[in-house]
Amino acid sequence: MIERPIPLPTNRHIRALPDRRWPVAFALLAMVSLLFVAALAVVGWPRLRGISLHYELVRARAEVETLRYRERQLAVAVEKLRAPKNLADRATDLGLAPPPASSVVTAVEVGP
Repeated sequence: MIERPIPLPTNRHIRALPDRRWPVAFALLAMVSLLFVAALAVVGWPRLRGISLHYELVRARAEVETLRYRERQLAVAVEKLRAPKNLADRATDLGLAPPPASSVVTAVEVGP
C-alpha cells in the first residue's frame, strides 16, 4: 500500500464552529412532543376516566346483585327457622314440652 501523509491545515487558529440550527431543531422537537402529549392528555384522560367509572359501576352492580341474592337466602333460612314445626322440634330437643291440657286455663270473655 501506498502511504500518503494527510495534509494538515497550515493555519492552526481555524476552528470548526458548532451548527447553530441543532438547538433550535431539538427545541422544536421537544415542543412538538410536549404538544402531542398534552393533546393526548386532554383528549384521552376524560375517556379513560369514563371507562374506569363504567367498570366501577359494573363491579358495584355485581356486588349489589350478590348481596341481594344472599339477603334472599338469609330470609328463607330465617323463615325456615321460624316455622312452628321447626320450633316445636327444637323445643323438644332442648327438653321443653307443652303443658298438660289440665293446666291450661282459657280466658272467659265477660259481656257488657
